[in-house]
Amino acid sequence: MRARYLLVTVYVLTVLIALAASPDYEAAGMQAFGDPGDIANSIYYFLLIIGFTAFILIVVKYRESLIRKFMYLLIFISMYYVLYPFLGFLSAVISILIIILLIKKPNWLIIDISALLLAAGITSIFGISLEPLPVIVLLVILAVYDFISVYKTGHMVNLADSITKMKIPMLFVIPLSRNLNLDNMVESRNKAVFMGVGDAVIPNILVISTQVFTDSPYIGFIKISALLTLIGGILGLISLIYMVEKREGAHPGLPFLNSGVILGYLVYLLFF
Repeated sequence: MRARYLLVTVYVLTVLIALAASPDYEAAGMQAFGDPGDIANSIYYFLLIIGFTAFILIVVKYRESLIRKFMYLLIFISMYYVLYPFLGFLSAVISILIIILLIKKPNWLIIDISALLLAAGITSIFGISLEPLPVIVLLVILAVYDFISVYKTGHMVNLADSITKMKIPMLFVIPLSRNLNLDNMVESRNKAVFMGVGDAVIPNILVISTQVFTDSPYIGFIKISALLTLIGGILGLISLIYMVEKREGAHPGLPFLNSGVILGYLVYLLFF
C-alpha cells in the first residue's frame, strides 16, 4: 500500500519540479529542437532512444565497467544542464558531488534523488521543445515500443536488470524492506518496487508541452490543460499499479501512462 502512494508521489513531484523549472529553461534557451511543431522531431527522439538502448544492451555484456563510466559521464552532463539555470557554474560542483555519492554510497535514496532531478530536468527540456501534437505522436510510438520490448522481445526487462546492478539513477527504487540489497536482483525484486525514469519523463512531457504551448486559463500556477493532462497520467499510473498488483512479473508502464495523459489532454480539447 505504501509503495502505491510513493510511486504516485514520485510521479507528481517530477512534473511539479519540471513545471517550476520550465520558465528558467525557456529563458536560458534550452530547447532541444528548433521547430517545436515539427513531427519529425518525434521520430528523431524515438530513434535516439532505440540507438541508446541497443548500445547499452550490446556493450554491457562485454564491458560493464565501460558502460558504468559512460553512464556516469552522461549523468554528470545531464545534472549540470538541469541545475545550471538555477546555480550557474556551481551546478558543476553539485553534479560532481552527486556522482561521487553514486560511486561511493549508491543506496536507494541517493539513486532516487538523482533520478528525480534527472527526470524533472529532462521532462522540462523536452516539454518546452515540442508542441502537443508531436508529443502525442511520440507517446503513441513509445507506448507500442514499450509493449513489444517487455512482452515480446523482453529486452527492456534485461535493460532494467543491468541498470539496477550498476546502481545508476535510471530507475526509481521504492524499498519495501530496510534490508534492500541492490546487488541481488532476485532479492531486490521481492523487497522493492521499481519504476523506470522514462515512465515519469515520457508522459509528463505532454503536461509541460500543454503548459507552454496551449492558450488555457490558469488554476493557481498550472493551466487547466496541463492539470487535466496530469490527472490523466495519475489515473494511468494507478491503473498500472493495479495491474502489477494483480499480475506478477514485469509490465510495460507507457501504454497505461501515455494513454492517461493523452486522454486527459483530449478531455481539455473537448470541453475547453
